[in-house]
Order: sequence, then structure tokens, then C-alpha cells
Amino acid sequence: MAPVIALLPADRSATADHDYTRQYVADFVERWDELIDWEKRAAGEGSFFFDLLRQAGAWRVLDAATGSGFHGAQLHKAGFDVTACDGSATMVDRARRNFDRLGVDVPVHRCEWQALDARVLGRFDAVLCLGSSLCHLFDRDARIAVLKRFRQMLKPGGMLLIDQRNFEAILAGRFTSSGRYYYCGNSASITIGELDEAVCEFVYRFADGAQYRLRVCPIRPRHLQEELREAGFRTVSAYGDFKPIYDVMDVDFVIHKAHI
Repeated sequence: MAPVIALLPADRSATADHDYTRQYVADFVERWDELIDWEKRAAGEGSFFFDLLRQAGAWRVLDAATGSGFHGAQLHKAGFDVTACDGSATMVDRARRNFDRLGVDVPVHRCEWQALDARVLGRFDAVLCLGSSLCHLFDRDARIAVLKRFRQMLKPGGMLLIDQRNFEAILAGRFTSSGRYYYCGNSASITIGELDEAVCEFVYRFADGAQYRLRVCPIRPRHLQEELREAGFRTVSAYGDFKPIYDVMDVDFVIHKAHI
């Protein structure tokens, strides 16, 4: 049996929780694409993001939490002009290798969100922050500051697409991971460890016995929408697992669409 790999120190300190880059250790990142299963993920999403971007006339896109590069690659292949970034060095390395393997010409940068600079990268028609990535920030003011930074990276009339785990259902004890849309690989199971209003711990167990943990802030969808408005976004709408009409207690992810 493979060893259990702990991503956090034994005391589960607040410092470890708040420094998300420490959670994406190299061994876990090497298995990230196994967890996702790119082909099944692409089939589950269909043309959802392509359609929203095309409808908005958004061709220049910043993938601000690229992870291993799935959306950056998919958007590039669909004809969008994509720039990718991530704050995790291990994820940036993985994305670069995936782009090289696929022959995808997408520039990818290691960059913390607050360091994003329109004078360096230019402005974009759309910013994407996917993978429930904003939930790595535990402080409300810090999240609003990042959302304001995303707004500054947008051209007038630009659009932000940001998703999150459905913490409304999770905090009500109704966690699901259907495997239909997001984590589509069949070699790992996802369960909940520690859970309260301050922290949600996801436990990833792979078939060979390896185990990893991620701890994030369980932001309720309605609270994220409030933060988007406070950050200066004018209109905000939501989709549950890519559907505009949904039961908030019966979806894995919520995707927010916000405009300036």
C-alpha cells in the first residue's frame, strides 16, 4: 500500500491553511490530471464556457487559476486568445508540461492574484477563476481585494467567470461528488474531513492507498455574490452544474457570471 501523504503539519496551523501553495505538493499535483480526467471533464462541460464567452464577445481571456491547464488548453483549441497564470509553482510547472505535450501555445505565468498588473499583461475581455480557487482565501477582505484586482484586469464591459464548490449544500451535510462534471477520474474518491463555518477539508483517496487533503474556506454562494457586488461588479448571475435553473442543494458546483 502506498503511504499516506499529509499536506499539512500535525497541528493544522492557520498559517498552513492560509498558504494554499503548501497544499499543492508535487506528488499531489502529479496526480491532479488523473483526478480530473480531461476527456470526461470536457464532455461534461460541453460548450458551456465557450458559449458564455462568445455571447459576450470575449476573445481575450485571462485564466487566472489555471491549475494544470485544462481550461487554458480547451479555450486555446476553441480559438480564444488565452493567457494563463497560477500562484502555485507546482501547478505552473504541470500546466507548462501539459501545454507542451498538447502543442498548445498558451503563455503561463506564476503570479499571485494581487500581483496581476494590466500594465504588464494588458486588459482582457474576460477573466476566469475556476476550480473553486478563490476559496483558498479565508479572509473576506482579501477575497474582495482579489475580486477588485480581477475587475482592474478587465476591459470596459468585461466579464468574470468564477466558480466554487457548493458549500451551501456541504455545510448542510449534503456533500456530493457526482463525477459527471468536475472530478471525473475513477481512481480516487473524495470525502469531507473537518467541516465547520470556518474550514472545509477535502480528503482525496486514490486506489493505490495514497491520500491527500485540501483545506479551504467554505464560502456560501450567496456570500460570494455579495462580495462580487462589493468589489464593483454590476450584474451577477449563477449556474448550478452549468444549468441556469437548479436546486442549490442538489449541485456540486456553482458558477458565477459577473460583469463590470
